Amino acid sequence: MITRRAFLSSVAGAIVACSSRRALAGPRRTPVAFVSHGGPMIAIDPVRGPQLRAWGQAMPKPSGVVALTPHWGSRRLLLGATGRGVAQYDFPRWLASKLPADLRYETPPSDALAARVAAMTGAAPGERAGMDHTTWMPLRHMFPAADVPVLEVSYPYVDDASLFALGHRLAPLRDEGVMLLASGGMTHNLASVDLDAPARTPPSWSREFDAWSAERLDALDADAMIDWRRKAPGADLAHPDDGAHFRVLLVALGAALASGNAAVRFPSEGFDLGLSMRCVEMA
Repeated sequence: MITRRAFLSSVAGAIVACSSRRALAGPRRTPVAFVSHGGPMIAIDPVRGPQLRAWGQAMPKPSGVVALTPHWGSRRLLLGATGRGVAQYDFPRWLASKLPADLRYETPPSDALAARVAAMTGAAPGERAGMDHTTWMPLRHMFPAADVPVLEVSYPYVDDASLFALGHRLAPLRDEGVMLLASGGMTHNLASVDLDAPARTPPSWSREFDAWSAERLDALDADAMIDWRRKAPGADLAHPDDGAHFRVLLVALGAALASGNAAVRFPSEGFDLGLSMRCVEMA
């Protein structure tokens, strides 16, 4: 017969043992994220907003966010604004007039996070007044409480393999609870966009590039992703510019694969004005 004292003692022992195992295993690595940010209207998008909110709710809350966007590029890696986060309205006035005037995203100071990233990468302070809209607008949906420090780092003008390597260098932040957010676009051909045209089937180059990217990501095929310009179907139409909106994904992939493996999922998919809005989580 088991006495009440013996039972409680065994339960307490099991709890201690379980806690010890968790301590030895360490905290779960924070996921890496890539968001196809689309245009500034994402701030009030009735479809994409709830999708991004659901994605954020399904994630462990990060201790901080390091964000990378092609909207801020530089010859070398730079640190964005530190201190309290400030949401910049860095887009045309005619677009700003379509958004509520009281949109804000004021996050806690990021000075400590900036010092950590500088120590890891050698990044120097840049001249930024706040966060680009392609950073704070997705985050405003994902983490609406704005209670996580956010630090932007610049998109450096280096080759694709070097962007992947940058992700490797930033990867240790995941063990500290920091999420790396790459904000770009799975396809980004603005010349193909007609705001006045009715909804239509996405063009073949957009669909094919999107499908190839999803397949290669799911297979964790880093070599193909780094060589995307030659290997992906429709690459020159999906990204007729320098490809920066896709290339920031390589930084995220490098961070995700630094430990050798990753689980990939696509929390949001679909097309808007013919462009892929696929988002990627790698944990």
